[in-house]
Amino acid sequence: MKEKQVRINNDKEALKAKNDAIWAMDKNFLLTAFNKAFKERFKKEFQEDPHVGINLRAYYKKSIFFRTCEKGCERALDRYATSARQSVGVNEDAEVIEFFFQPYMDTSGEVTGCCIWQKCLSHEVENILRLKESERKYKETQAIGNVGHWSWDMIKDEITWSDQIFSIHGQVPGKFEATYAALVELIHPEDREAFNEDVHRCINEKLPHDSTNRIIVGDGEIRYVQHKGRAFYDANGNPTGMAGITRDVTKDILANQQIVQQNNELQNFIRIISHNLRGPISNLLMLSKIYDWGKDEMNDDIVRKIEQTTEALDQTIKDLSLSLSLKNAEKEQFRDIALTDVMKDVDGLLAEEIIESKAMIHTDFSKAGTVLGLKGYLVNIVYNLILNAIHYGKEGVSPVIEINTKETDDTITLQVSDNGIGMELTPERERKIFDLYGRLSGVTEGKGLGLYLVKTQVEAMEGKIEVRSQKDVGTTFAIHFKK
Repeated sequence: MKEKQVRINNDKEALKAKNDAIWAMDKNFLLTAFNKAFKERFKKEFQEDPHVGINLRAYYKKSIFFRTCEKGCERALDRYATSARQSVGVNEDAEVIEFFFQPYMDTSGEVTGCCIWQKCLSHEVENILRLKESERKYKETQAIGNVGHWSWDMIKDEITWSDQIFSIHGQVPGKFEATYAALVELIHPEDREAFNEDVHRCINEKLPHDSTNRIIVGDGEIRYVQHKGRAFYDANGNPTGMAGITRDVTKDILANQQIVQQNNELQNFIRIISHNLRGPISNLLMLSKIYDWGKDEMNDDIVRKIEQTTEALDQTIKDLSLSLSLKNAEKEQFRDIALTDVMKDVDGLLAEEIIESKAMIHTDFSKAGTVLGLKGYLVNIVYNLILNAIHYGKEGVSPVIEINTKETDDTITLQVSDNGIGMELTPERERKIFDLYGRLSGVTEGKGLGLYLVKTQVEAMEGKIEVRSQKDVGTTFAIHFKK
């Protein structure tokens, strides 16, 4: 009896630190020990405090919460440790409860009672449901964006695909064994070498994996996919795997091809129109030159208007032809052009304007002295930007033009700033000033062709131009070139 009392006392001490409801009973279902959580639960169920010695069987029968305990305790008293799970309540008050029943014995091995541990699984269930919901939304997001994730275990040569990757490649999960060799087989034969080279470059040089290639799906359908990822290494620097995403970019590629085709057709159309109109325009201009002026004032006025209209049409065709020729820059012709040489040419072309306007031009090419491109294009770009700054200078104030360069890992930025009249620049106005015959303002004369040609030549050299302007402060053009 003393040994049993010592066990009960030890049980009481062990139960003090528990958060879940835990209690013990003897083989007659009499309560021998319990913790605070059990006391609170018992009082909630039966509106009374528990105490050692009460018969639990009677209480088990009264409560939905404890309804599984009677059978569980009986099995424990029969030497079988067991567990049971049940749900209590509905909607927001619903609880998922799990009971564990463990027999305990005396020194002779005889079962003298059992211990019951009640654990609330509601939080675990909520977490599982939340995780499943997150997975569902993640799959929906991948399906909407037509993008999936993958990982490649190089040691086992096993590639794990998300469901969307299988869909992109026209494969069925469970039927297609994803290995590196199997993936390469899906790639268009003409693109396999480039794909392999990019993967090995990524692994050997520890660079990001970024490639776009064609894949063959089903009965020969061609799709375009873009892969992005990175490699992983062990402590010794040996590659162990790669992970990343794959996106179906078929629609983007085909749309871009369509735009290129339409652009080529438009260029051909302009060339044909220019060629066909050149003869009639020349004839009209020639006729105006041999016209016998001064005999009839009304006829003179009519012919003069015809001449002006013809000259404007002729100049428009010349502008369009020039624009088309500028777009056809060959990348193989690009060279590193010294900006100091560009400025020498520009200074010579603008000598008269600089003297007349008393413009001051300050250059700083210490951050980057060269730009990759075509010298003639660069001269024309800088020429037009400086001329633009002079034309849009403040009345009575000498133009001050700052030209400098900046360098990042990927780009060289050529920046031209002035102290001119500036303007309030909205996104729409920023776009418009680079349009053909767009104008920065109506203050000065001009056709507005200069900035269009600048943008055309910048883009022909694979660059990008931006403008910032503030009224009565000045304007800054920033041109970003690839290194």
